[in-house]
Amino acid sequence: MKKQVYINLIAQIIAFVVNMGISFFLTPYIVNHLGIEANGFVGLANNFVEYAQLITVALNSMAGRFITIKIHQNNEEDANRYFTSVFFANLFLSVILTVVFIFVIIFLGNIINISQNIIVDIKILWIFIFANFILSLFTSIFSVATFVKDRLDLTAIANIRGMILRALVLVGCYVFLPSYTFYVGVATLVLGLNNLISNIIYKRKLTPNLRINKKYFSYKYLKELLASGIWNSVNKLSSILSSGLDLLITNIFINPVAMGIMNLSKTVSNIVLSLFGTLASIFAPQLTIAFAKGDSEEMKKQLISSIKLMGLFSAIPIAILIAYGKSFYELWVPAQNASLLELLTIITSFNLIFALPLEPLYNIFTVKNKIKISSIALIIFSSLSISTVFIGLNFIHNENAKIIYIASVGAFYNIVRVLTFLPIYGAKCLGFKKTTFYPAILKNTISVAILVVIAFMLNLVLNVNSWIKMIVACIIVGIIGLVINIFILFDKDERKENLVMIQGIFSKLKKV
Repeated sequence: MKKQVYINLIAQIIAFVVNMGISFFLTPYIVNHLGIEANGFVGLANNFVEYAQLITVALNSMAGRFITIKIHQNNEEDANRYFTSVFFANLFLSVILTVVFIFVIIFLGNIINISQNIIVDIKILWIFIFANFILSLFTSIFSVATFVKDRLDLTAIANIRGMILRALVLVGCYVFLPSYTFYVGVATLVLGLNNLISNIIYKRKLTPNLRINKKYFSYKYLKELLASGIWNSVNKLSSILSSGLDLLITNIFINPVAMGIMNLSKTVSNIVLSLFGTLASIFAPQLTIAFAKGDSEEMKKQLISSIKLMGLFSAIPIAILIAYGKSFYELWVPAQNASLLELLTIITSFNLIFALPLEPLYNIFTVKNKIKISSIALIIFSSLSISTVFIGLNFIHNENAKIIYIASVGAFYNIVRVLTFLPIYGAKCLGFKKTTFYPAILKNTISVAILVVIAFMLNLVLNVNSWIKMIVACIIVGIIGLVINIFILFDKDERKENLVMIQGIFSKLKKV
């Protein structure tokens, strides 16, 4: 494993800790001062952005792959054709989606259930969140530079800086101004502006030969990107059907308060999933470079290493959520139903036990342009999931039971997909045996089970009922988890190699 991967990994984990810290303090503030309903609309606004990404992901998801391959094949002209074509296409999409978002904002009260006393606040919130999406879409192609040069640590540094700015804006607004939910949107736009400026700077430094020029614009290159990326739109649709519609369904079929409960229960698990999705993406540049050079053995080596490295960390947060979920919610949002939130969190995050170690497999589908079959499978599972939800809601009348049912159906189908299609098709794409990735799933499951038992036993000693005890318990479980996983996942030579690499990185960091 190359040293740059570890640098990217450490930077992304630091970014995650900063983001987690902001969410940790912000969420209970909104719930306590503005109500759990208002907090739910923050999550729902982000879900609507995901719906818009159905249109944009087909074009943008494959740009990094094609540009990276062309640059490492020393074909700058084709790289510029992809770069310029995507930029102008995004400009066109930004105009179209701006018009759509204007209509959504105007008729928002007719689309979803919103209490009249907060409707203006929520509309302003959505204006800022939509504005940030348009800004990021318009300039997203500039972010390709850090991918091309395998410097995702720079992206993480920019995110950390942006999150700190976001935190300062939120603190300033909530301390010195009357409390409104739309401050979250203002802070989100500040974060987006920071990322825009950072990406432009990184693009100029890392890939100065990538230029926007009308002469490079080509419908042919756009069609090639769309032909590959359209299946990523199908993937996005599948994601929306399986988990991205739960807040909207809860809002329409139950009520806004129930939606707020659902959103709150997903806060931590969504952050964990986002972290591991980001960590998995740090392996994509080197896989793409190896593919561009035709080195299939290097690709296989990198993938196995990335799965082991993901497994090293993935069991820890899941075990903590299962063991200390109720205690966490009693401390975090004491006015809410901690038992219900704990149950919903365990349900929505249970599939992560099996899914997190295999997150790097999605890189292979993209790098080798093998997205079609994966997308078809995803849409089948997601269609079954949403159909089951709508059928079941007709027979359930208790509100809490409806919330639990909506969460359970999506989790069930995700588990089935992760245990069947994903490891089998992932192995096929690489020419491995069908059972290649099941040991990784089994080892992670065993690790989670061991850590959960340890965490519960530790709770008998500590009686986790304060933040200090919670932090101590999490640190102890984390250390034990790392030690256990190092011996479960890595052989003697791998442990030695990784230890030397990490020591070298920290030695360099001390000199900075």
